[in-house]
Amino acid sequence: MLPVLFLLVAFVRLPAASDLVLSMVKISRNWLLTIFGLIFFIALFGTYSELQQDIDVKKQIDSGEFSLVSGCIQNYRLDEVKGNTATFEVKEVEFSYNSYTRTPFFYEKEFPGKVIKNGNCLEISYLTIAKENKIIKIVQLTK
Repeated sequence: MLPVLFLLVAFVRLPAASDLVLSMVKISRNWLLTIFGLIFFIALFGTYSELQQDIDVKKQIDSGEFSLVSGCIQNYRLDEVKGNTATFEVKEVEFSYNSYTRTPFFYEKEFPGKVIKNGNCLEISYLTIAKENKIIKIVQLTK
């Protein structure tokens, strides 16, 4: 979003910059500014929507509106076709995460393969969002 804002300001304040782009794309300066303005507002709306979702998740966590399951991991499987997506169950509650995708939820970057593996016993706090169980906290238990 910041690069689009920078370009928009550059095109408004520096007519030479917009003239350079206009010579390549053959549209009017008003159309160029309109297009970049629309892109900026779409990006701004997307950022606001993500921020609002994060605020809603934080409210749920702060108010204790999450679920908790304790038990040992069963049916751990790694699907490398889906970009290293791991799936496992604890007491018939299924969890899935991708070890490469950064999310506000668990994605096992710190200790890959050390905590999440068959037989390890955990206490997992999670939120169900769009029919997926998103891990917010893991406590390793002794067997």
